[in-house]
Amino acid sequence: MANWIKAQILRMMLVPSEPHPPAGSPGSIQVFHAGRNYLKWRLFIWAIANFFAFCGIAIAYVSLSLGIRRAPEWAQLTWQGWEILSFTAFLASLPFTYMQQKLNYELRWYMVTDRSLRIRSGIWSVQELTTTFANIQEVRVMSGPLQKVLGLADVAVFSAGGGGGGSTAHGGGGGGAHVARFDGVENASEIRDLIIDRLRRYRDSGLGEVAHAPDVTVDPDAIAAARTVLDEVRALRASLGTG
Repeated sequence: MANWIKAQILRMMLVPSEPHPPAGSPGSIQVFHAGRNYLKWRLFIWAIANFFAFCGIAIAYVSLSLGIRRAPEWAQLTWQGWEILSFTAFLASLPFTYMQQKLNYELRWYMVTDRSLRIRSGIWSVQELTTTFANIQEVRVMSGPLQKVLGLADVAVFSAGGGGGGSTAHGGGGGGAHVARFDGVENASEIRDLIIDRLRRYRDSGLGEVAHAPDVTVDPDAIAAARTVLDEVRALRASLGTG
C-alpha cells in the first residue's frame, strides 16, 4: 500500500528520482542525506498537526450538532452527511500526508563535487539550488538545542550571487548573499570540512580552468601586402625627412 501511494505521488508530481550532479569531476561527487532523526522530527510535527486538526473537527461537530437539533429534519440529515464526509476526507488524507513527509525526507539530496554543490528538496514544489565554489564566502555549522538532542545540525553555505535553481529555496542571507542549507544532517562537521578543503583546492588551482586562445590562420598574401605597405611608409618617411 505504501509503495503504491509513493508511486502515485511521484507520478502525479512528476518528481525525478534524483537530481543531476552539479559541475565537477565525475569521480569527485559525494552525496549526503538528512539524518534519520530528521524524519522522526518531521513525523512528530505531522502527528501534532493532525491531532489538533482532529480536535478542531470534533469540537465543530459537537458544537454544531447541539445547535442544529431544532432545525428541520432535512437540515439535520444534510449536516450529518457533511460530518461523515469531513471525517472520511480527514482519515483518507492521513496516508498521503504521512507519505509526503517520508518522501520529503527520502528525496532530499545534498551533492558536493570538486567545483560546486547542489541541494534539492521538496515534493509539491521541487526546489533546487546550485552554488559554485567561486561564489562561496563562508561555511557555518549551526545547531539549536533540540537539534543537539537529536544529534542533528545544519551546514549553511553563504555565497555571493549563488547559482541557478532558485536561491530563495533555503533562505537568503544579508547583504545580497545567498544561503544553501544542508538541513538536519548527522555529519555536519564532515560536510563542512569537505567543502572547506575542496574550496581551498579550487582556489589554489587558479580559480577554474584556463581559457585557451583560439587558433588563427593567417593568409600569406595578406602578410606580404602588409610588408609592402610598411616598406612604402618607411620610404615616404625617409624622403620627408630628407626634404
